[in-house]
Amino acid sequence: MTFIQRIVDFFSFSTRPVTVLTLATYAAVLIASIWIHEGNPHVPTKPSKQLGLDLDAAWNDLEQSDVVRAYILGRVKAMGKRKERFFHISDDNFSNGTYAAGQLIYFEGNNVLVKIDGSDDDADQKGGILISAHFDSVSTAPGATDNGMGAATALSLMDYFAKSQPRRNIIFNLNNGEEDWLNGAHAFLEHPWASLVSVFLNLEGAGNGGSAFRSVRLPHGTVLSADAFKRRVIRSGTDFQVYDQAGMKGLDLAFYSRRARYHTKYDSVPALGGKGSLWSMMAASLQATQALDAAKDGSEGGGQPVYFDLFGAKMVVFEQNTMFILNVVALAVGPVIVGALLVLLRNKGKLVWSTDGWIRFPLATIVAAGATVGLAHLYAEYSTYIIYSSSYSVLASLLITFYLVLYAILRTLNWYRPPSGGQPAQRAIVFLQTYFIWWSLLILDTVVLKVLQVGGLYFITFYHAGTLAALVVSLLEMLWVVKKQSAASINGDEHTEEEPRRSGPFGEDEDEREEEAEASEPTERSSLLPKHADRDEWAIEDHRLATPLWGIEFLLAAGFPIILTIQIVLLLLTATSQTLADGNAPLTVYLMVAICSVVIILPLAPFVHKIHRIFSLLLVLILIISVAYNMLAFPFSLSSPLKVYFQQTVDLDANATEPHNLVELVGVQGYLDRYIVPSTPSGQDAINKGLVTCGPAGEKRAGLWSCRYPGPPPNVAPISASDIGSEYGSSAVKPDLITFNATRLTPNTGKITVKGRNTRSCRLYFDDPIKAIHVKGGNDRVQPGYAVPEDGVKEVRLWSRTWDKQFEALLEWDGKVKKQKITGRVACEWAEMKEGRIPALEEVLGFSPMWSAVTKLNDGLVEVYKKFEM
Repeated sequence: MTFIQRIVDFFSFSTRPVTVLTLATYAAVLIASIWIHEGNPHVPTKPSKQLGLDLDAAWNDLEQSDVVRAYILGRVKAMGKRKERFFHISDDNFSNGTYAAGQLIYFEGNNVLVKIDGSDDDADQKGGILISAHFDSVSTAPGATDNGMGAATALSLMDYFAKSQPRRNIIFNLNNGEEDWLNGAHAFLEHPWASLVSVFLNLEGAGNGGSAFRSVRLPHGTVLSADAFKRRVIRSGTDFQVYDQAGMKGLDLAFYSRRARYHTKYDSVPALGGKGSLWSMMAASLQATQALDAAKDGSEGGGQPVYFDLFGAKMVVFEQNTMFILNVVALAVGPVIVGALLVLLRNKGKLVWSTDGWIRFPLATIVAAGATVGLAHLYAEYSTYIIYSSSYSVLASLLITFYLVLYAILRTLNWYRPPSGGQPAQRAIVFLQTYFIWWSLLILDTVVLKVLQVGGLYFITFYHAGTLAALVVSLLEMLWVVKKQSAASINGDEHTEEEPRRSGPFGEDEDEREEEAEASEPTERSSLLPKHADRDEWAIEDHRLATPLWGIEFLLAAGFPIILTIQIVLLLLTATSQTLADGNAPLTVYLMVAICSVVIILPLAPFVHKIHRIFSLLLVLILIISVAYNMLAFPFSLSSPLKVYFQQTVDLDANATEPHNLVELVGVQGYLDRYIVPSTPSGQDAINKGLVTCGPAGEKRAGLWSCRYPGPPPNVAPISASDIGSEYGSSAVKPDLITFNATRLTPNTGKITVKGRNTRSCRLYFDDPIKAIHVKGGNDRVQPGYAVPEDGVKEVRLWSRTWDKQFEALLEWDGKVKKQKITGRVACEWAEMKEGRIPALEEVLGFSPMWSAVTKLNDGLVEVYKKFEM
């Protein structure tokens, strides 16, 4: 073989070149994406590299755990002394709000607000920038990620802009009460400074460290995450919802990885593993704020964005309207281009397709996708929670399944009936069919984008564009396809011997056969053309031009699109795999990963039958091992603990024979009842006595399982030191924990006063809906946009900024309904985790398995209630 022939073969559409290019491309994208996705954010060690921020000071802020609000207020006042001229502080102990959000909520805010005046003369006309972070955390977690880092970052930004005055007004809202229905953000809307804001940046944590979604240098984020939060795929509400509902434009900059540790004892400063996560949020927040501050006219663009990052190096941003127009143009122009090329080929006699080969790709794709979805169903049914801790193993098995089935079918059909038009024609057929798939999906994407304002299907636009480009190259390649003369005709002999058929579809590859052929001496009957198994009828006229075209086609169809999809599937795995403990449907999560697996491998279809069989045999072995592991391994671990929700309720009206105090644990069925409940002394004792009742958690945590049993009574409001640590069965729950009075004023109005000891939170539950409520000290109106629904509400939540407050509520119900009695319950909540206050919780924390972690089920860890009637 000559040197030129070797060069031609090196780029030819044969086993080795195809195997090397395809595997190198996929391996490079996978490794780079995982490396960037899992890597710890870089921390600049030199202060000169910290963009004017003080990382050490922010870390010191994060480590503060006692009396957080007082600490924040002290830090803010110290900053204000340096720049009193344009630095204004509002210790907001006067903003109260009433609003409906499934229930009616009355909240007394105690936010810490700062306004830094902009230096521009027209700063007030531009509209201000809101930087918001809540400083409260749930009672079961130290709150390093949710939301210590957000509060520390806000203080750091405040210090930065106090030294470097911004052009626009910046308002900081360090708010309280976010964990219990976003109350601090609602309280801010009642403050006069709320009217000055046009855009916002919300700093949040919905996981445990990692990188924050961001839209700046070294960016990390995708509109898919915003769509997931909006549609409750991830069950976390943030203050973003409140500001967005109020008409502000903004961004949630949030942590989202390691969700199993979210709201548990593992959300601590030591668990962060260093300052990388904090620096990630600080740098991103500063650069995002600077970008908003630099907007000349105070505008931040029109319409909702569609955005995604590329390897954490560049953020690509489109407006939804722009993406919509691009999609419409592509839908119209693409078929015209393809149709014109097909007419050109037909006119030149180069359209060499026959009826053979059109069914193989649809058949292979349908069967391979079915096998992949079937495996996802298998996991969801019989190894439901393995994705919780072994998400990469699940992803690998689904990717390999689709690849192997696709490979086996296409390779077998290619061996059994080689394409009559040769490989260029066969690739063009597959590209044309793939293009039809993406063109159809682009219609769906365009409709969803326009009607539902969902931009998360942006990857379809790029798959469509890449496949169209590859199809165009493939059709142009056919311009160089000519009818191949038989070897006998070239040699002056009309008779040729049929080339021996290979032993089977997974026998020797053509490279191996050609090496054997090179070792044998040519005879007078040898062909003067190179032997390629699939070039028996059609060949490329000019190899120097055409041989690299298949590689160009592959890179166009697969290169950029698989970068997007691999990043999406990594995001889905990290953000959703551990939401199963929140009650998310397991099958939904597995199917999303299965669909991504199909989309990632699909661009290989025109080339897959040329990949070396040894690689496929290796993947068979990996598939067997990964599926066996996924089906047999225990799904939870110390690093990925199962989340268990806790609440204790006490009925002060129950008589001595009734279970007056019940511990409720909510979690995953099969693990909660088999492992968690029996691990506690009270739980095991209740099992022995037949006092445990389990069933669906219902509205409290849809999709999860609930178990209730009698437990040691709480001592949430001790009146003396001897009350703490009372023995089980003693009267630690004092009858006067709640005092109330319920009075009917008219046929459709009434008044309830309620006071809890050592608490700031009480509730009213009604057996029939009420239409309106006014709490003494609150506003005369319900917050705009949060009106009471027409059918009323059955629950009212009351929050005070002071301890031991007596709430007075005036109620109104439907006057058309004549009722003899209005009935319900008054309740108060306690959430302190001081030693001896909630022995039942201490039991669960002390005795439950190491692979579990406890968090709160409701606003209070303990709820004590009494019945009322008017």
